[in-house]
Amino acid sequence: MKARGSITQLLRNRRPGYILGDDGCLVAFDESSLQGLDPQELFVGDWVEYDELDPREGRRAAKIKPLIQRAEE
Repeated sequence: MKARGSITQLLRNRRPGYILGDDGCLVAFDESSLQGLDPQELFVGDWVEYDELDPREGRRAAKIKPLIQRAEE
């Protein structure tokens, strides 16, 4: 199921990152969830689209893609 949300916590020290979904729930993710992205390309507050895995196994995101590309600084 496709869902959207914003990054609230990034991957640090082997801990999962978290997305605050549009439904108000936190969804965990790890590096393997990033679709062709380097973790350094994500920032807190970025909006993303993702697939939510079976919630019976805990809310987890897969195939994370940014919704808005950042302009080169």
